[in-house]
Amino acid sequence: MSTSDEEEVLLLLGVCRRRKRRQETFGEFHRLCIELQSHEDRFFKYFRISRESFEELHELLRQNIMKITTNWRKPIFSKE
Repeated sequence: MSTSDEEEVLLLLGVCRRRKRRQETFGEFHRLCIELQSHEDRFFKYFRISRESFEELHELLRQNIMKITTNWRKPIFSKE
């Protein structure tokens, strides 16, 4: 094997061994949140709490339920 062939093999191995990152996928909260924000009655029907009360409750609890982003994973947002 020549030097250029060895380099190619090493590069290919490096690419193959590279850890794939988890794709950002959005669940039910992200899909429905935009629609529910514009319809107060639907928001209340889905969450069983008014949007204003939800925001107040979130503000009270946010500091206690927030997580830190690390190299290992991204946290779930506090509203979610």
